[in-house]
Amino acid sequence: MAVLLDLSVIVAAADTADLNHAVARAWFEAVDEPLLVGALTLGEADHVLQRELGQPATLALVEALTSGAVRLVSPSYEDLVRAAALLAEHAEHRPRLSDALLVAAAGRLGVHRIATFDRRPLALLLPRGARGERLVDLEP
Repeated sequence: MAVLLDLSVIVAAADTADLNHAVARAWFEAVDEPLLVGALTLGEADHVLQRELGQPATLALVEALTSGAVRLVSPSYEDLVRAAALLAEHAEHRPRLSDALLVAAAGRLGVHRIATFDRRPLALLLPRGARGERLVDLEP
């Protein structure tokens, strides 16, 4: 079964100053499932990694994608429709489009795990029965 990666896990693994760095690195070294990253998450990761760590961090992420260690998932039209519905349904919590697309893609692809350190925004958007089973708890 595949695991979708949230921005928080990507940044924690790359940034040695991140409080979750050791946990993220250990998780990446131990995981034996296919890893997926959404296209919007990739764009977010580029922005944060460039700002915080510079171009080498972005290039390392691109290397993970081009080597096949991580596979890129593009949003489908259905993902966009589902994400819009999730954003409207939970508008009072001001969810981010990238989180809504991650949840929508997980549903479309049948992915039951999303790796994140930022549990609350994703848990809010997940279907009621899937809130615990879909999030990989990487909290130290």
